[in-house]
Amino acid sequence: MDYLKAVADKKKELTNLHERMDDDRDLVNLDKYVLKDINAQKIPNAVSITLNDPAVFAANVEASLSNSSEQVAVESSNRKIDTVEIEEFVRMSFATAENRLRRSGRFPLNPFLDQQMCRRGRGVLRILFRIEDGELVADITPWDSRYAYYAVGADGLLWAAYETERAKDLIEAEYPDAKVSKKAGTILDVWGTDVNEVYLDGAKIFDQENPYDEVPICIQLVSLGSMLADKDNLKYEGESIFFLIRDLQPELNRLVSIIQTVNVKTIDDALQYASRQGAAATPPNKDDVSAPDAITPVDIGGGFMPLPYGELKRSAYLLHQMIESRVQQGSLSKFELGAFTQPMSAVALIEIGQGRDQVFLPRLGARGLLKQQAAEQIISQVLSLGVSTVKLGTKGHQREFSVKKLEGEYSIDYKYFIKSPTLDLSRFSMAAAAGDLIPESAKRREILQREDPEKDERMLRWEEAERLSPVIKMHRGLITLR
Repeated sequence: MDYLKAVADKKKELTNLHERMDDDRDLVNLDKYVLKDINAQKIPNAVSITLNDPAVFAANVEASLSNSSEQVAVESSNRKIDTVEIEEFVRMSFATAENRLRRSGRFPLNPFLDQQMCRRGRGVLRILFRIEDGELVADITPWDSRYAYYAVGADGLLWAAYETERAKDLIEAEYPDAKVSKKAGTILDVWGTDVNEVYLDGAKIFDQENPYDEVPICIQLVSLGSMLADKDNLKYEGESIFFLIRDLQPELNRLVSIIQTVNVKTIDDALQYASRQGAAATPPNKDDVSAPDAITPVDIGGGFMPLPYGELKRSAYLLHQMIESRVQQGSLSKFELGAFTQPMSAVALIEIGQGRDQVFLPRLGARGLLKQQAAEQIISQVLSLGVSTVKLGTKGHQREFSVKKLEGEYSIDYKYFIKSPTLDLSRFSMAAAAGDLIPESAKRREILQREDPEKDERMLRWEEAERLSPVIKMHRGLITLR
């Protein structure tokens, strides 16, 4: 297969999507706004303002996602399967891969994925678990989905590729046979169902057989945006967090720029000088005339008058309020950003938290589905290595796992919980107000939204046993002192 042509064709197909991603990138990077007229020409002597709203929005959402609590859950109807062991294997696999990323100077996995889900609307991971020098290499590499290309068939990925710009020394370190004539080059890493090929500026510099049963790439889109079958639908699939304010933010920048331009001209406005000489008159120096203590003689009936600019109409302020309110509706309001200090009821806080979760949860859901795919590929690759045990973990915290315990049929799911002390207190208040109307287990699950309500129940029974029986309390105390 001609992968170079396949990637070139895919680039053309994704042109509109890439334009959307680039627009979102410029929003969050606070690309300098320039006030222009209706003909898209820069307005001279205008003040252009770039508001920081998109960057604040992105920073708050991404920080909240990174601080969320993550749980991996393995479930099976076969009681012989050790689900706890598999859960620990999955956690240790990601922890080991995370350590490898850190040692190579790359970004941590979850924050990178959160930024991808927020700004690109999708995430991509390459999974390459392999044995080198008798040891397991836990290789999970996140790809920037803006530069990832792929084709999907009936049974999954047909191929996937990643295009990056790399410095000469990095290319030569990874591919010693490559001849790099410039300071940097474009690397295209392609994985098909049966081959892995690497190109440098269009020339193949490496190839090998694909040692896995499938393309070792995981891809997941955020479930927001269009899911229709329209011809131009790719642009609207897997939307970023900016899709509700993408067009409003430039209008808000335009409006505040106009307001500030008028304000500046009010302070240092242009003047008209009326005199008997008319247009042929030589006006005095403006700084001399406008000095606080200046006394300037003028002709009778003449003098200085401000140049009429007009003034901002009430409609401009109404428009500002309309745009501002809609930007908050499409992002995070001042309540959710913590900029509102007025005391609020428990019910109001819960409602605000639910509005916040509508922004967060689709991103966390996509992260969870992506990591679920990755976990399944990791287990599949480890089972195909032909070894009986593998070691995972960081230095001083390694564990040995039996590969045989990974066999069988089971599901892997990821659960996320976003914690907020303010919302937790409001939930406790509502749970207390419910009294005996609903069971305690329902309070923990539905109102308090505890991460593991069953574990809470067990711990409560554990503590209750100590209160009911001093013997049990003494016995546990003795065991602790051993």
